[in-house]
Amino acid sequence: MAKPTTKIAPLDPAFHGESNYEVGLEDLLVEKKNTLAKLEANPQTSHETLQSAREALQIIEGLWQNYHIGMNVFRNAKGGRDGIREVKTD
Repeated sequence: MAKPTTKIAPLDPAFHGESNYEVGLEDLLVEKKNTLAKLEANPQTSHETLQSAREALQIIEGLWQNYHIGMNVFRNAKGGRDGIREVKTD
């Protein structure tokens, strides 16, 4: 017998229909891009610092892409949510 899942509250309207994870990743992605742009504009930035910033940006981009790929599969799966049951919290 499958264990029922817990009831999920609606998304916070402050996130405009996105999860806080998604919003956090997007914010972090913008931050890393801005950091890299500032470092690239500074002629005194070392090669190691630039490489580290590029790698950090690449990691965040990968997380963002993987999240969206996974969510697209989940949202498009035929009957993907049919087996989910909610737990009554009386």
